[in-house]
Amino acid sequence: MTDSESDSDSSSSKKPALATPSTSSKKRDATPTSSTKKKEPKKKKSDVNEEVILKFLNDDSDDDEDEEKLISKRKWMMVESKVNGTRYSPAPPTNPSHRYVDRSIDPRDDRPCPVWWKLATSLNTRRKMSEDSEDGGDSKLREFYCSLAREDDDEVMSSQQSTISELTPSTPPAMIGIKQTLILTADKRKAAEKKIRDAGPEGKLVPGTKSKVMFDPPNDARDYGLFKIRPINATGGGKFICANDPNCLRTRSTVMEEIPKCDIHKGGQIGFVLSEFTDDANYKQDVVYHVIASFKFHAGDEEGKTKNALDAMKIQISNQVQQSVWNLYVKQRLDENKPAPKLVEIEGRRRYFDDEDEMMKVHAARQTTTLFKMLLWPDTTIKIICLNTTINFPNGAYRELRDEMDENGLVLKIHDKVKEATGMEKNMEPGLEIPFLIKANPGESLGSLLARGKKMEEIKLAALYFVSNPYIIYAGQAISAYVHSNLNNGQEPVTYYKKNKGDHPDYKIVPVGLVHEDHRYKWEFILHMCALIPSLLKLKNCLNPEDYVDKETKKVAQSHPYCINRSTNSSFVDKKSWGIIHGYLLKKFSVDVYLGSKGI
Repeated sequence: MTDSESDSDSSSSKKPALATPSTSSKKRDATPTSSTKKKEPKKKKSDVNEEVILKFLNDDSDDDEDEEKLISKRKWMMVESKVNGTRYSPAPPTNPSHRYVDRSIDPRDDRPCPVWWKLATSLNTRRKMSEDSEDGGDSKLREFYCSLAREDDDEVMSSQQSTISELTPSTPPAMIGIKQTLILTADKRKAAEKKIRDAGPEGKLVPGTKSKVMFDPPNDARDYGLFKIRPINATGGGKFICANDPNCLRTRSTVMEEIPKCDIHKGGQIGFVLSEFTDDANYKQDVVYHVIASFKFHAGDEEGKTKNALDAMKIQISNQVQQSVWNLYVKQRLDENKPAPKLVEIEGRRRYFDDEDEMMKVHAARQTTTLFKMLLWPDTTIKIICLNTTINFPNGAYRELRDEMDENGLVLKIHDKVKEATGMEKNMEPGLEIPFLIKANPGESLGSLLARGKKMEEIKLAALYFVSNPYIIYAGQAISAYVHSNLNNGQEPVTYYKKNKGDHPDYKIVPVGLVHEDHRYKWEFILHMCALIPSLLKLKNCLNPEDYVDKETKKVAQSHPYCINRSTNSSFVDKKSWGIIHGYLLKKFSVDVYLGSKGI
């Protein structure tokens, strides 16, 4: 999966206004939330077609407070779990002297980061910040402007006169290669814009496209008019046209301002920004929205840098090219007659970067920390709703994750190392196991397991599996045995590892079991976490060590595998998720993992 967060070309005509940075509303004392009221679980749509229906407002039996009665928002924090109504803390470890006990996230920076251990990227900055003209010589919009600028339809613009003197100093290099007959001077652009104004609110159709260009007159939000281009079937919105240079008709990264500037005219320096937002009007849940963006600015212009960064985040938040999760969340809240959402930037959470990779490390660390916080519900004062459904794993950024966890007062560590037999025989609480319909036999191939599943004709099944060797661990799901076999898909994590693994032994696919096909993504999420956490805690290969025994020494070739999954889907988190993850780690890796407040 890839994060849908990326810079958008959308206009800001419908962008949410960002409220003053805040640490949130008034806080109440931290008290556990609980209830005896039971609600019928809401039915999920089938995800056979790999569609996830984003529903941010699902309640559960531990989340039944009447929102209308809340007057402030709780501060998120841990509360102690309960057993039969009695609070408890983890029991002392049974094996306190084991070297694993109290081991927390290992930054893994004692050696160079492997080339195949890649972090997911969400911004195509080189493409988005390219100075290649998006409205070059063959642009329909440019051709239309030039045709409008002619004195009459039969007059051909002179191509004999030099137009070099008509280019302004701010004309981007990408514009210089445009045909001279298609260069817009100030007078030509003014003539074209007059005819567009005269066309009224309907504007003019741009020949050869499904868009129209129009003049948007002053309104209550601004005392100036702007030119924009809008799809013919749209009733609002659109993209503002750059007005910084007569010869520039770009719309990329333009926002509502008196003289709209495209990404090129905002400056020559590329910057990166990330921040965190919340819905300050939602007192019942703690809404978390991590936003990243790239932007341009002029070196030394700190005010312009701040403004352009904020504009870039506004475009990201109201992304109309890809469905905006913020807009979707707003719609769902309003549809259920909840208070109108109020987007607020969390104070102190905005950071600027010169390097995209460094930003993505912190971004992944923040997202993963939010995911861990989500897993702790209902043992927290308030439930988190994360609008970032795709969570980037912090590959190569374990130190950043540890720092972010520290900042949030959280720790992930090994509480106890249990004997393998104890872990395997431990009786799990009902409902806290992956509901395998068929479990894989030791050494069974993925194809053989799926073949067994096909005999159950009345049920469609999918396999959960790991990819493993002494150096990597990867979790996935499949309805076919032919996984990771397309070498042309070079960016797929396992294929990418195979191409760059050097002298590492070949990996093995280790099937785990079969689940309902419709629910395979939910259970794949559990396996994703069961691949990530052993990697964070620097555990050895516990999945198939017997496959890597040295023939001469008879010793198992061991290392500390890196999780090469790059992301997971937070929409599958529910109040049982951590219990299932914890139990699986106990059974397969023989470790009792603690996730919670530091100091416990």
